[in-house]
Amino acid sequence: MKTNLRLIGGKRLQSPKNIYTRPTTLRVREAIFNILNNKVENSNWLDLFSGTGAISCEAYNHGAKKIIAIDKNKNNSKICLKNLLSLQDIENRKNDIDVICKDVLKWTRPNYERNLSSQIMDLNKLKFDFVYLDPPYNVTFYELVLNQIFNCNFLKKDSIVICEHSPNLCIKKSTLWETIDARDYGQSRLTFLINVQHS
Repeated sequence: MKTNLRLIGGKRLQSPKNIYTRPTTLRVREAIFNILNNKVENSNWLDLFSGTGAISCEAYNHGAKKIIAIDKNKNNSKICLKNLLSLQDIENRKNDIDVICKDVLKWTRPNYERNLSSQIMDLNKLKFDFVYLDPPYNVTFYELVLNQIFNCNFLKKDSIVICEHSPNLCIKKSTLWETIDARDYGQSRLTFLINVQHS
């Protein structure tokens, strides 16, 4: 059954008919973009396990410059692209977005060849200001994906990685990252991480 999925401004998004996709709630999305505030403007945004693309759409609406969404589910990827293409002024900005149907666990490997499906730009030159990580809450590979992300060359020194997960999960400390904030919103927790070499 389709959920009543809406963006912060009220625009309705498409969502899959299955029960396996869990779009980030409006409350959590509002919290994210209130916390980040104007830092999103002109940023490069990577949305991992993007699902319906609600986070990507919010990033676009808040002024992100480049957006790449990754999800291995073909149907989710199609819906994500449709949702992004339904946004205001998208005709002039199609080259600023890319939706890639790939397994995040493979795509974030440091030596993986990341080809983009559009002419957005050479990914080897693209560095992300924000990475949003939102896999299913019951998975056990958060640490693996985080290790891969922080070992890749697509982060800036001051990039922020945002993890959405169950409050029952605690993101472990690492020599690669440090936690700068963690907040609970009902059944969801947001953990904000930065590179330990952040300057």
